[in-house]
Amino acid sequence: MPFGISDNLFKRIVSAVLLLPVVLWPIYAGGWWFAGLLALGGALMIIEWCGLTKVEPRLLHGLSAALLALLVPVLLATGFGAVALLIIGLTGLALLGRMLVKTSPSLGWWLTGLGYVALPLVALFYIREASALVVFWVFLVVWATDVGGYFAGKGIGGPKLAPKISPKKTWAGLLGGMALSSAVSVAFAAFFEFDINYWWVAGLLAAWAQVGDLLESGIKRSFGVKDSGGLIPGHGGLLDRVDGLVFVAPAVALLMTFYPLFGFELS
Repeated sequence: MPFGISDNLFKRIVSAVLLLPVVLWPIYAGGWWFAGLLALGGALMIIEWCGLTKVEPRLLHGLSAALLALLVPVLLATGFGAVALLIIGLTGLALLGRMLVKTSPSLGWWLTGLGYVALPLVALFYIREASALVVFWVFLVVWATDVGGYFAGKGIGGPKLAPKISPKKTWAGLLGGMALSSAVSVAFAAFFEFDINYWWVAGLLAAWAQVGDLLESGIKRSFGVKDSGGLIPGHGGLLDRVDGLVFVAPAVALLMTFYPLFGFELS
């Protein structure tokens, strides 16, 4: 492998470099470009979710993809602005689905997936309506969490974070992700002349992203699979790549609703 790195890490780097323009340009352009990115992402995520959780009948896979693909364009066209209400409602839908899993597995996992996937789509849509820079910051925080966690976990090792759920994750990885997210946030804020004190928010969000990562790992483990899919070489499925974002984006949207972030606030 080039530079002596592992095959898996090489695939991760190449995949990340190739995907960057696909993600960054729609964030910058906004409008229907960003809506299209979220619609495509939502459709792919829910298809992976339905396959992972064995939702039946298979007709629901396609129906779910259509529903999620239409969600953000409908919000863009209608201008619906009840951010907190939508996030609370989708969280309630996911929790309701989880409660139904034991009695009606397919229905329960389907409803859980709809809420789980729709949450970050709605949150990112409203954050972008307020500021593209905050969306970039959200993605940087999540990416820095993954990168810092990967290298700190590999390089330092030590006690496991949650060995029964994700045997490879360590406390060193968690702290490394929090540290790199905080550092990236300080650099980002200094470059764009924002309030530098938000570094600690990035650290907390990094820890919250790890909760999302562990939640998805637990679900995959319960179904006996390693990855949610094989869409992204070196990363697995799209759900594997955005599990931290699923938790971080709604948290940032709620924070912006009730407290200005970098001077931006959602109504």
